[in-house]
Amino acid sequence: MIIRMFEYGFRKGKENADYGGDNIKRLYFPKQKVIFFEENKNIEDSLKLMIVFGDEKEFLYEVDVMKYWEYNGKDLIEKKMYPLIPLQLFNLRKKLNYAKKKNDINKIKELSIVARNLAEKLAIESKELFDQDEILGEDFHSMLLAIQNLIEYLNRNYIDDENLEKEVNIMTKSLYDPEVEKKGIEKGIEKNQAEIVLNMLGEGLDEATISRFTKIDIEKVREIIKKYLN
Repeated sequence: MIIRMFEYGFRKGKENADYGGDNIKRLYFPKQKVIFFEENKNIEDSLKLMIVFGDEKEFLYEVDVMKYWEYNGKDLIEKKMYPLIPLQLFNLRKKLNYAKKKNDINKIKELSIVARNLAEKLAIESKELFDQDEILGEDFHSMLLAIQNLIEYLNRNYIDDENLEKEVNIMTKSLYDPEVEKKGIEKGIEKNQAEIVLNMLGEGLDEATISRFTKIDIEKVREIIKKYLN
């Protein structure tokens, strides 16, 4: 995996390569991190690759590791790692796999209830993030779809409950209705407007000029400036 990470970083670095003032070309590697989802005691805190050049000079290339099982939902929210929230469902896979191998029907039924309740909890948390303007409507929709897809995966590979997927789909659709979608679009428009106004303000343009060029009502321009700068 570490070689694949290096290859990816090198490709991205080539895209951003340029010459500095000393006429030396520079590659800018992106900040990288690997996420491991299922607990494994053999996984270390980072992946390392020693690059040895022809003159025997060495360079240690290192990529940090995120051990997903060490994070709960609260941690993910506090660290604003919102797209990873639905993957809390994946933490059930190992238990379900073990129960299926043992043909423990009661345990599978128990975990089915856990999965259903967890899906609802994660969906509600996602809705709260949307209501608090922490995520856009399209992000909220993507998180609900991820919850649906993970429930489908767990159900079809381990649980086999004919009602589980239907119940979760009804629940997620009840949270994401046309009004939510409309609100999400409006938030996206407002965010784009704010970026444009603040960028132009940073270039030294006044409110009237910004309004004239962007066709945004001057009162809206003032509202954006007040909201984001005061």
